Amino acid sequence: MDQLKLVSKGAQHYILLVIPRLLREIEELGLPHIIRTSGFSEREVTSLYFEFVSIKRVLPAEPKRIAPEIWEHLTYCVQVMSAMVNAASVEQLAEAREQAIQKFLPHALQAVESEYREQCSEGTVDFRLAGILKQETSPEQSRELCMEAIRLEREQRLESIKGLSVAALGEHSRQIVEAAVAFVQGAASDPPEDFGLLDLVIRLLDLLRLVLALEHDEASKANIPQDFSVDNIVLGIGNALYRNELGLQFSSVKVPHP
Repeated sequence: MDQLKLVSKGAQHYILLVIPRLLREIEELGLPHIIRTSGFSEREVTSLYFEFVSIKRVLPAEPKRIAPEIWEHLTYCVQVMSAMVNAASVEQLAEAREQAIQKFLPHALQAVESEYREQCSEGTVDFRLAGILKQETSPEQSRELCMEAIRLEREQRLESIKGLSVAALGEHSRQIVEAAVAFVQGAASDPPEDFGLLDLVIRLLDLLRLVLALEHDEASKANIPQDFSVDNIVLGIGNALYRNELGLQFSSVKVPHP
């Protein structure tokens, strides 16, 4: 008999938060569109849709009320629903990555030059920064420049998210955000080999801090873009943290890009 794979506490809260949202995304896209683009047959899409609706109706609010063996099926549901709504391909993501580098490059150059000038004025020169700035323009230099700017931004945002409060969040969202903060704090003492996930979580946490602060100001609240809602940001954090654990290849819902 196969041993039951346990779902982490944070992932449980993410599943309960994301299932209603994925169902809403499917309904917004429409079943005919899902049938055309997802690779599922009309019968499969229709049958699965009504199964998801039934599951949503009986889902309890508290993870502890769900039997351990049920989590495996709920994970499968999230995987299938994600496959239905995700149209991205590996090629599109690679192309988007290169476009993002070129779009970010002017900002990266400005950020690194600013840091270098500030160090010079203080009498402390980082020769690594100087070397990056003096390199001839090339794809490798562009990436190195962007990575250095991201490192500087990471340090600033780490300080910024210390002011993040979860008091206004619901239970599922609070658990996800607290798990994200713990992940960031752990990475600070034990840096990962790949900073991609860490940087994404840090940027989303900092964005969440900003949006929560703006929501307390009625004048500013109206100017918050719809994609930058608290729910969207928390779902983005949850997807970043738990997509590998839950077997999700790409973002399960439309999330903001900070």
